Amino acid sequence: MLSAARTIVASLALIGLSGCGSEFLVDYTPVSSETSRAWTVKAIHVDVPEALEVNRINVVIPQEDIVWYGDGEGDKRVQVAAILKEGLAQGSKGLRGPVPVVFDVELIRFHALTPKAFHVAPDGTGVESVRFKIEVRDARTNTVLVPEQIVASDGRALTAVNGGTLGSEQRLRIVNKIAETTRGWLGTGPDNRGEFWRMGR
Repeated sequence: MLSAARTIVASLALIGLSGCGSEFLVDYTPVSSETSRAWTVKAIHVDVPEALEVNRINVVIPQEDIVWYGDGEGDKRVQVAAILKEGLAQGSKGLRGPVPVVFDVELIRFHALTPKAFHVAPDGTGVESVRFKIEVRDARTNTVLVPEQIVASDGRALTAVNGGTLGSEQRLRIVNKIAETTRGWLGTGPDNRGEFWRMGR
């Protein structure tokens, strides 16, 4: 009975703090496909600034910059850097042009669900929000080919009530979303920019 009451209270807190919902998006400044198809990505450098705060308390609505539990115990900065790098690599792997390039990436935000949020979130809530800066350089000359810009790659999470699972399924979904956004940004896939409203942060 006590456990059920706590679940109800947590769900009400999620709804109350989220209000009528927040706006989430996929957004970027597109690179023309004529430009990107001349590239081959030789390296992807991902920086996770020390200034970004990591969530370490399993609460429904955390306020920190990095919220990630899907890889279990370990260095969360290393884990989210690997996810971001994998998504960017997957999204750019089709490039086979003569110009070798480097992606310099800086994480701004990585928000997935805490275990508590996953289990108590009502239907239609929960977001996996990834934001980062990216700059493209010529690997030979160090010339900046695409100046630094901010990319948003937000997606809808699957909670327990929606049949989702924590762990590898969640990780794969985020990697795939970043890859899809990368292809849209590079002009090698559909332009997936858009906005959606959802309860979450």
